[in-house]
Amino acid sequence: MDPCYNSLIVKADNFLWLLKDKALEITKEAIEEIENGFIIRTFSDVRDIRLELQNFTKNIESVMGQEISLEFKEAQEKNQDWIEKYYHSVSPLEYGKFYIHPTWYANKKEKINIIIDPALAFGSGHHGSTFGCIKMLDSLALENKKILDVGCGSGILSILAKKCKAEVWSCDTDSIAVESTQANMLKNNVTIDTIWQGSLEMIKEKEGYFDVVVANILADVLIALPLDRFVKKGGVLILSGILEKYESKVLDKFKNLKKLNGETIEEWVTLAFNKN
Repeated sequence: MDPCYNSLIVKADNFLWLLKDKALEITKEAIEEIENGFIIRTFSDVRDIRLELQNFTKNIESVMGQEISLEFKEAQEKNQDWIEKYYHSVSPLEYGKFYIHPTWYANKKEKINIIIDPALAFGSGHHGSTFGCIKMLDSLALENKKILDVGCGSGILSILAKKCKAEVWSCDTDSIAVESTQANMLKNNVTIDTIWQGSLEMIKEKEGYFDVVVANILADVLIALPLDRFVKKGGVLILSGILEKYESKVLDKFKNLKKLNGETIEEWVTLAFNKN
């Protein structure tokens, strides 16, 4: 074992979750979350990682029209039980009847346990948008309902619905997300009914089929997709991944639906609609 490893501390004042997801994609290693940032530990040269993150940040700024203050700190440290330290830094999440935790935490007998290890695909439950979706789903009776999870990421919402005895369909345009969802299915001993890489154009024949459609994606993508078409009459559409300043745009897109609920968690808005 190498006596030392390289560490890169990354801090940002905006779009931190996108940077974290990119860091996971670049390194293919677990990272440790800290306040306003994260730590990458690797035996690779962190200068290349830093350059990729800087270029990615420029792309985010261009797309979002917002500046991001980015800070880096590089160091070389002794290779001592940092993996164990990392394990202790990842905390479980408990809400309502759900207990979401990594594999190194024990199940809770009185809860619906959902096992999600930190990985390349976004979605451990802690992010405001994911947590908002969990809260909305917890308020619904999902048993025997048909659920569509668009942009499934880690599969956390799909697995949650499946453990509530729903029929679940899941998709993501990212192959890593689909693979992550499939891996997490096995960890949770569930089988999602239909999963595919791609988007809604592949299931056009299922318009009006689903009792609940949930999509935790960025606002511009939500607006571009015909998500409401796939909700049956009387069904529910749950949308998240919406920064507060874009909420009005999303509300305008889906003004044909009745707004049931809305909640903001750490500047991320989650909305629920009913299709009459």
